[in-house]
Amino acid sequence: MITVYKKNVLPEGAEVVRVNDIYFNKYTARTLDERAGDIIHKVDDSQVLSKYYFASKFDGSRLNIDKLSTGCKTALNIMYNPDRIFDISECGENALEAIYSLDGGSVYCDYPMIAFDMTEAGAYDPSGIRVYHDYDELMEWWKS
Repeated sequence: MITVYKKNVLPEGAEVVRVNDIYFNKYTARTLDERAGDIIHKVDDSQVLSKYYFASKFDGSRLNIDKLSTGCKTALNIMYNPDRIFDISECGENALEAIYSLDGGSVYCDYPMIAFDMTEAGAYDPSGIRVYHDYDELMEWWKS
């Protein structure tokens, strides 16, 4: 289950990774394994060719993994670094769907960013994590 943090409601000392492209290229890319293929296919509609290459969805050409979309890199950052909090403000709906389907990880945004088909997410509150099972409920938490 994804844990969601919102503006002005972060644990003391928590740091948010705001530049997902750089974090991915510097740290996450070298840790990718077979699990990455599903996210890359869901978000960028592309196929993994090897650890550092994927096939372009447009013409099938071989591209370096650093050419993935920011949304895809963000989803992979969250999946491979569950102990960090990642800003999702640059993610599109396809990336949000993949992110909200992950088994774990933490996300942050200054404004509501929720996948329409989300089925469960934990929302951080200084008193603890409250679990929401519905888009509308999570949206109400985010607006409060």
